[in-house]
Amino acid sequence: MKQKMKQKRGPHSEGRGLLLWFLAKYQYFSGNSYSTEIILLYLMMVLATVGQASQDPCLKAFLRDQLVEHKPNLNADNDQADMVIDYDKAEVRRKFWWRIASAVGTVSSVIMTGVSNPRMITVISFSVMALACLTFAKGKSFYYPDKPTGSPLIVVYRVLKAAFVKRHLQHGREPNDYYMNDSGGLLLLPDIRIFRWLDKAALLETSKSLSAEEQEQNGRLFPVRDVQRVKQLLALLPMWTALPIHGLVLATGSTFFVVQSQRQSLHPDPVLSINVLFLLQGFVTVTVPYVHDFLVSGWIKKLIPMHHVGPIWIQKLLKHRVGLVRIAIGIACSIICCMVSMLVETRRLNLIKTRGDADADAYYEPFPMSTVWLVPQFFLIGLVEGLVADGLADFYNIHVDESLEHYESPFNESAIGVGKFLSAALVLTLSGSWFNDTLNKSHLDKYYKLLGILSSVNLCFYLLVMYAYAWKALQVNGSPDPEVST
Repeated sequence: MKQKMKQKRGPHSEGRGLLLWFLAKYQYFSGNSYSTEIILLYLMMVLATVGQASQDPCLKAFLRDQLVEHKPNLNADNDQADMVIDYDKAEVRRKFWWRIASAVGTVSSVIMTGVSNPRMITVISFSVMALACLTFAKGKSFYYPDKPTGSPLIVVYRVLKAAFVKRHLQHGREPNDYYMNDSGGLLLLPDIRIFRWLDKAALLETSKSLSAEEQEQNGRLFPVRDVQRVKQLLALLPMWTALPIHGLVLATGSTFFVVQSQRQSLHPDPVLSINVLFLLQGFVTVTVPYVHDFLVSGWIKKLIPMHHVGPIWIQKLLKHRVGLVRIAIGIACSIICCMVSMLVETRRLNLIKTRGDADADAYYEPFPMSTVWLVPQFFLIGLVEGLVADGLADFYNIHVDESLEHYESPFNESAIGVGKFLSAALVLTLSGSWFNDTLNKSHLDKYYKLLGILSSVNLCFYLLVMYAYAWKALQVNGSPDPEVST
């Protein structure tokens, strides 16, 4: 049974942003030279990135495997009863416990801000992590053992290599020309014209004296199923093309939003305001998927009553298209978020001009503008993240093979991470014109306006991508199946 995994991204970007702010403010590595501090800072960032990259695909999959109920199939005829595994129920349990742990971590980070000694914070954090690692290692005997199946990414590379080597061959004229073609079709799904050359990886070379098994051992031949997996993965490239601009907007949530909240805060310790706003953002991000699932499930049940047992594929197609619309709404909300942020920053700059203290260097000087003005943009950025991230996970798991579902987070996060790198490049390019030494001398409002324009263009591009995925579904068994749509 194919798993419909919908992995959820926790509020880890906020933790990394607060870590960098903490290091910059308290200069934790006191007594060392400036170059040593920079080296250690980058080392910590690399370690945090590696840990985050390995956490999602490994720990989430591990947790789901431990929550699976393995029940014997009593209806099996053979002596060894097959195991009935309900992956959907296990995924629901995993999401519940994962979000509970994320919420506890976020609340704990807020509580830790009350500790004034930075060394004490480091000691407590290290102790908690060490205890967690020790507990995880001690529980090895209680974990459900699962045999490793190898990385499917190796298959992706080998299929591409085999298809490139046999690029001079003609396409098969009969279904039997393809190796282990269980579907019996001449066109290997998904049938995408620019990826049709990959079908040659499954094409039998009749001119060779080697058998099919020997060709497979030499890496020149692959079953049709493996070729279809690779084509399904590459078919997601148009969707990933629309993600960098989305990542560009998300990068402002942990960078410029933080700077604005610190500058506008009337509280003596701006960290409290930052964490409260991050809690709001994280709460919205976690809540939105549940609200969406509740509303969409109820809407589909009313539209197609459950007693109509005939066209089951209609429900799958509706959920697929609703998921695409959900991502579009998230991108549209990012436009609104940029515009709201621009208006708030414009008001702040107008107050600066009225007061005539644009050149003031007093960072924590009382400012006649409350942090409450930033609540809408933090709410919207949480709404954007909740709509798009969970929608992308659902979209990915629908379109790829079950063996590739564990890699949803690295693939999607990599595409979004491109936008975050573009954010740094864009800031460096605009340095000296829109970005200066202080926030009062900068033009953050123009930057937000630029992001709004880019997001609008990105929304138009995504609508074209959405049309390609939603309204060009292939015909399978007489009905459009979103799992093989192009």
